[in-house]
Amino acid sequence: MKSRTSAFTYSTVLFALFMLSCSGEKADLIYHNANIHTMCDELPEASALAVKDGRFILVGSDEEVLSIKGRRTRTVDLEGKTVIPGLTESHMHFEGLGRTLLMAPLDIYWLPLNELLEKIRLAAEEAAADEWIIARGYNDAIWDQVPDRNLLDQVSPDNPVVLRRYCGHAHWVNTKALDIAGIDRSTADPDAGTIVRDDTGRASGVLVSAAGSLVTRHIPPAPELSAEEELMALGLGSDALLEAGITTVHCLTASGIRDIELRRKAYEEGLLKVRLMDALDQEAAFELGNPLTGFYGNRYSTGWVKMFVDGSLGGRGAALFEPYDDMPGETGALRALGQDQEAYAELVADLLRLGFRTRTHSIGDRGNHITLNAFDRAMELSGLLPEEARLVVEHAQILHPDDIKRFEGGRIIASMQPVHATEDMLFAEERIGYDRARQGAYAWREILDAGGIIAAGSDYGVSPFNPFYGLHAAVTRQDRENNPPGGWLPEQRMTRKEALMAYTVWPAYLEFSENEKGSIRSGNLADFIVIDRDYFSIPAEDIHNIRVLRTVLGGVSVYVSE
Repeated sequence: MKSRTSAFTYSTVLFALFMLSCSGEKADLIYHNANIHTMCDELPEASALAVKDGRFILVGSDEEVLSIKGRRTRTVDLEGKTVIPGLTESHMHFEGLGRTLLMAPLDIYWLPLNELLEKIRLAAEEAAADEWIIARGYNDAIWDQVPDRNLLDQVSPDNPVVLRRYCGHAHWVNTKALDIAGIDRSTADPDAGTIVRDDTGRASGVLVSAAGSLVTRHIPPAPELSAEEELMALGLGSDALLEAGITTVHCLTASGIRDIELRRKAYEEGLLKVRLMDALDQEAAFELGNPLTGFYGNRYSTGWVKMFVDGSLGGRGAALFEPYDDMPGETGALRALGQDQEAYAELVADLLRLGFRTRTHSIGDRGNHITLNAFDRAMELSGLLPEEARLVVEHAQILHPDDIKRFEGGRIIASMQPVHATEDMLFAEERIGYDRARQGAYAWREILDAGGIIAAGSDYGVSPFNPFYGLHAAVTRQDRENNPPGGWLPEQRMTRKEALMAYTVWPAYLEFSENEKGSIRSGNLADFIVIDRDYFSIPAEDIHNIRVLRTVLGGVSVYVSE
């Protein structure tokens, strides 16, 4: 794959400067005395940039850029601070962020087992009779005990408890919840799901993938947010992302028509500011008939459809060729989409003809193989070249070694979440063994060496959305305590430049915006952030501590730290 960074040479700077001076065009804003990393290969560093009408019009030295200062040009001295392009969050569940900030639900994210159980005990004490206790975020991989219904029964014997694993693909419930759902020894596993049982055949309380719905369908509907609260939540989510340095977000929740209408209203009322690229469900895409593109000043588009082919590795729902090492006989939960590969390919091709690109959740090596086959077939059926289709595998966590080369040249794009590797390292080798992990688990280096590209994100809802956590994980393969020493499977690390490209240049290519954003160059949308230390020169173990001082979106400062 050829480099997609700008061919922005020094002679281009001089030519642009000459043209600007001849035309008399003056900048609206000039930022100078900065340490700017442009993410353009041929002008990788600069000290000043000029903005007019929401776009960069000149990037270069202080002397060059200040020469187009006019009487009304505002100038900002950045006092030597570091500037990088605005970051893209390539996979998150955006609508949940604002709701969480608004409603502050029960937080059990990655808690030690004793602390989690204490939180459930306190919630049960305060709950009304038969009230359901619901939370998301547990991670059994950090415990020395296997989750079992009896543990929850001890702290909540009378109230049904449903805890969703942080990955979203397994549930842990108590006996009261199982009884309400009518799950007993005779209950059969549903399609694409597993009722985990103990040695006697009794349901343990852990429900993998689709089995969770056997219980969750009995949960009474939560009180709906008012229209005003829903709009407020979108605004809160937008503000939180901008504060984190994220100027573009890819929402991978599979939005419907009502979600689209709500987002549009939030933009019209000025509550939503971040650039939002929405993935839709199939029904919404076919109802719309074509994507929405570039609405509200290039801030809202709906160019993708989200699909699922399997579950998660942690919940043992990822579809594998060979059984899980720690659950012999179990190969994961292949969803209906993956059970008829030709129908899968035809659906993707039909969407391509309408202008929608597909982004499919695929985690296990078998799930990824099926998705890659379907994508290849869909391109044949639609007649589109890879650079025209730009189909995306979401997660691509466990790949068969023979499938890695299929990402060559960016022909199919890998959307991956660096923090997943440093979270899942706690259990990945237990699930699939060292050999399978070493050959294709979170194989960033192998994908990049094959000429592939990676769009990075967090999968928020599952993991924290702070992009510097992801950049740190990509570069070190370590958690935020900088463990393990040297990193987990360190041969798969990214370079610092590659990691930053995965948050800037490559997501822009994924969304057909490579001539609009992802780098700081003349003509691009003026999205950039100012950070408190130099990403490229600080010790790698400190990357996750970087703070955002200013976020600029379309030339406007939308966040400035106090």
